[in-house]
Amino acid sequence: MPELETDPAEENARLRARVAELERRLAAKPPTDLAGLRRMMDAAPWGILVIERSGVIGFANREMGRWLKVPPPAVGSRLTEAVTAPFLALLRPLLEPALSGESTEIDVEMRDAAGEARSFRLEVTPRTGGPEGVTGCVVSLYDNTENRALDRTIRENEAHLARVNAISPSALYIYDIDLGYVIWIGGRGGRGLNDPRTDLADNQPTALNPAVIAEEFLPVLYARLNDLRRCRDNEVVEAEYQVKRKDGSRAWVLDRGVVFERDHAGRVTKILCASVNIDERKRAEERRILLLNELNHRVKNTLASVQLIARQSLRPGRSIGEMAEAFNTRLLALSESHNILTHENWEGAGLRKVVDGALRPFRSKADGRIETSGSNVRLPPRAVLGLSMALHELATNAAKYGALSGDHGKVAISWKVRRGEVDRLYVEWVETGGPPVSPPTSPGFGVRLLTRGLTHEMNCSVDLEFEHAGVVCRLAIPMEAAT
Repeated sequence: MPELETDPAEENARLRARVAELERRLAAKPPTDLAGLRRMMDAAPWGILVIERSGVIGFANREMGRWLKVPPPAVGSRLTEAVTAPFLALLRPLLEPALSGESTEIDVEMRDAAGEARSFRLEVTPRTGGPEGVTGCVVSLYDNTENRALDRTIRENEAHLARVNAISPSALYIYDIDLGYVIWIGGRGGRGLNDPRTDLADNQPTALNPAVIAEEFLPVLYARLNDLRRCRDNEVVEAEYQVKRKDGSRAWVLDRGVVFERDHAGRVTKILCASVNIDERKRAEERRILLLNELNHRVKNTLASVQLIARQSLRPGRSIGEMAEAFNTRLLALSESHNILTHENWEGAGLRKVVDGALRPFRSKADGRIETSGSNVRLPPRAVLGLSMALHELATNAAKYGALSGDHGKVAISWKVRRGEVDRLYVEWVETGGPPVSPPTSPGFGVRLLTRGLTHEMNCSVDLEFEHAGVVCRLAIPMEAAT
């Protein structure tokens, strides 16, 4: 089939008719609503500046006002006369690329017309006009001064919080009541509880988990949580409880909580808490109570001892001088044993120190005739007092009537521990070389102290012999009473 040929003249006529029709339709459309467009730009939250190729301002919205020397919209004003000098210096190198069809975007910090420092992002883009090409440019200014300031404030607050956390003796945490676990932790964390555990955040474990809190204190924490739900803002609710450490031990904690956040209905949803380790304080309180009770007990025992010393020292048939000397020397012996215990914080003392203290007043007169031997066995306070008084009475008797009353007698004190079904400490006092000794017709204070007092105080056996060659005293003290 032969191809149809097209007449060029006819085709040109047809195209011209089509163009004319399109022009008529375009002419029939309403003109662009410039007023509405300007209202939209004026309401924009960023600055807009339209610059014609001729350097005349086509429009400037209100947000751009802080960079102008004339009031917006500044339509028809010359750019060089309308904008501030610093802003003009900023724009000049950016206009030529924009008029050549290139867009530019930069971040700037600059002072506005009022001298206020501002931070903003500046975009300069070409403004095209169809067949006419680039007819100008549009400057968009996005002010982020407040956001930058907010960012700086946040960073500063975070830095402050980090420093507070670094020196805080407390474990700080936020507990979400609805979720039922800790959502943030700071401060010394688990280290504040003398525990290497740091997994109190990240939802593990929960603040009321028996894996962390000693079970018997859970009711205390539930009660405190209920109190916090009802309390006012800034009202502090405290609780003391014990936490479990990884090594199985426990530590006392003082936990102080306040309302941190409420929902729209005013219901408490989060609480801020600070937990500090008070284990040392609690144990110090326990020690203080124990020491007070112990002090009361010691005072009563001391008064009873003084009463007994007075009763035995102030016996009929003695002169006032003899009674005063007996009373004073026994009080000094009691005082010496108290000095030893005070130096050791009343936690006991070594037997060697006890022996040296009890015999010190007699060594100068004995001139090396007192011999001691034995290891430094540790004695509890009660044994220190009992043995000090017993050794003092034996030494006093030896100085008056026995081996230390002359110039040739000797005293040997020895002790050792013997192991057995019940380990025992054996103490032996042996006098030799003194005048002949005979048993007393009636037991005095020393004999009663040895045969009755020590037996009662330390549950020990006492063998007291008045041999012709000198006094021999043997004590057998169970180790549980002596260590």
